[in-house]
Amino acid sequence: MTSSAPTRDIGHLDSNYGVWYGDLLEQIPDLTWPLSARTYSLMRTDPQLTAVLAAYTLPIRRATWSVDPAGCRPEVVQLVADDLGLPILGVDAEPGPARRRGVRWADHVRLALLSLTFGFMPFERRYAIVNGQARLINLGERMPHTIGQIQLAADETVQSITQNLAAVRPIPANRLVWYVHDREAANWTGRSLLRPAYGAWLIKHELWRVHATSSRRFGMGVPNVEAPPGATPAQVAEAQRLASAMRVGDRAGVGLPNGFKIQLTGLTGSVPDVLGFVKYLDQQMSRQALAGLMDLGDTSNGSRALGDSFLDLFLLSLQTIADEIADTATVGQQGMPGIVTDLVNLNFSEDEPCPRIVVSDVGSRQEVTAQAIEQLMRSGALSPDPALEAYVRQAWRLPERVEAPAPPPPAPVREDPPTPIAAARPRRQLRAAAPGPGLEAVQEAWQTALDGLLEEWPDITEAWRDQLAEQIQAAIDDGHLQALTELTIDSSDAAELLAVAMLELADTSAEQMVADAQAQGAPVEQPPVEEDELSVVAAAVVALLAAGLAGAAAAAALRLAVPGASGAAVAAQVTATLAALSLRAVRDQVGGALSHAQASGRFSVLRKAPVAQYVADETLDRNTCKPCRDLDGTVFEDLAAAEAAYGTGSYVGCLGGVRCRGQVVAVWDRR
Repeated sequence: MTSSAPTRDIGHLDSNYGVWYGDLLEQIPDLTWPLSARTYSLMRTDPQLTAVLAAYTLPIRRATWSVDPAGCRPEVVQLVADDLGLPILGVDAEPGPARRRGVRWADHVRLALLSLTFGFMPFERRYAIVNGQARLINLGERMPHTIGQIQLAADETVQSITQNLAAVRPIPANRLVWYVHDREAANWTGRSLLRPAYGAWLIKHELWRVHATSSRRFGMGVPNVEAPPGATPAQVAEAQRLASAMRVGDRAGVGLPNGFKIQLTGLTGSVPDVLGFVKYLDQQMSRQALAGLMDLGDTSNGSRALGDSFLDLFLLSLQTIADEIADTATVGQQGMPGIVTDLVNLNFSEDEPCPRIVVSDVGSRQEVTAQAIEQLMRSGALSPDPALEAYVRQAWRLPERVEAPAPPPPAPVREDPPTPIAAARPRRQLRAAAPGPGLEAVQEAWQTALDGLLEEWPDITEAWRDQLAEQIQAAIDDGHLQALTELTIDSSDAAELLAVAMLELADTSAEQMVADAQAQGAPVEQPPVEEDELSVVAAAVVALLAAGLAGAAAAAALRLAVPGASGAAVAAQVTATLAALSLRAVRDQVGGALSHAQASGRFSVLRKAPVAQYVADETLDRNTCKPCRDLDGTVFEDLAAAEAAYGTGSYVGCLGGVRCRGQVVAVWDRR
């Protein structure tokens, strides 16, 4: 029965929490709000704690924030997205124009993350009425050190806040957005991420002062002036005066009376290891925030597995905090509506479903590398399909594929007959109408050029491996692992080799196209090869192959660079790993470059030849994907449409990419 459901509270959260004088359970006065705001402001300037806060906040700030429609009405979602300047999940593929006024979400997230430093961070929202709608124009931060009182309602929720500013009236809770970290009961000031580090921070800064004083006091030793034997009290006093007057300087010196002796006495015995203890305190400050990975470079031992464990745990904590920020921005806190819910309530109704603010890829780890995908595809574990391509584009934030324009309907050659030739004659008849060299000769020329390059390529890769091995050995021996991210390869010889092969194949392809045209009664002179364009393509393809090999070498070297490993041993193992790689990637990229050259030669002739019918032909494809099958046999409207689809040597919509061997066949009507 619903009549038995409780409708009133009997107990309370905790009357010690949340009132203006702060948390009575906190035993350190400087950490009791509002004094805590000043203390945490000092703590966050410590180098180690600055790094900890940056490690927490920067990945969250650069993460992908968006509005999830969650099945809500489009006009509701659009209003929220427009007022916050956020993209709509699944709708907006790219960021919109830069905001010149209103809420800047990136700046709001940066300020909201101050709740990690101070424990809480309130904002006051302000609207403007535009065309009968309440539009959010500002989220003004109300810094914790300016708040003098937090008034609570009977149910221990925030009723209003009062700032320590003249002539400022209380701000009611329904105007506030309240971010709070680790709130318990009615402690609306939260718990700072820096709170556990207070003890280590306090002792560390005291040790800094002590160490600086000891270095200043004892850095040169203690001056000791010895009076002569049987010295009078006046001589002893003079010795004391001389010792006390000694100063360090470039021109410092002393003159002593006869019989006096001077010496500098250093510390004797063992002294505390102040710097070692400071390092220990730094490690404690990072450990309390689950940021132990920051200290891996300063520890005497460790392992890759340990570092991965630290990183995984840290990334989980980052995602949790980001989700809390997103949830507060969406639905708010008790008695304080979120940004989204308040917008929807004011402009629609309290029963209107609300979209959500979501955040993804916080501190994401790109473990699925291009090299890993290439090896999986080479082994047959993966195949190139639209879903894999979509994942890769999303993981590396690549632009969406631009689909080739749909081929226009076949155009008739003349008004009589009005029926398009493609409809009158099947593709086989169209191909038979071209008695020239044919596609078999096209494939033979391409295969011959490819075989010649692949025969010489092992010498190229051997030289590349030698270059990489030399750089890897130097980086490991110097202890400069960062240099592994800067491995370079001189690929000029390979680019020249590929460019020569491409130019020769383009010239051969142009000859074949001229012979094809003449055999169909369409004489045309052979144009010169476009050397500059093909040389640029050759250089780009070779540079990509070199960069891929350098990336694989760097990854292998990082894996093998265990403590104590010699540069020569690591370089030798990396060289062996690279030598075992398949030439499949080289074959695909070089083959694609040759296809580009072939298309360049063929299209250069077609641009000068009489107008023909241009037919898509996928006969040479070993494995034809669906887009290519759908296009096969299509008659293009004109040469420009054919070049838009096949201008780089393969169909732009092919799922196989550079492996596509589709061609454009020209048919001249000889009737």
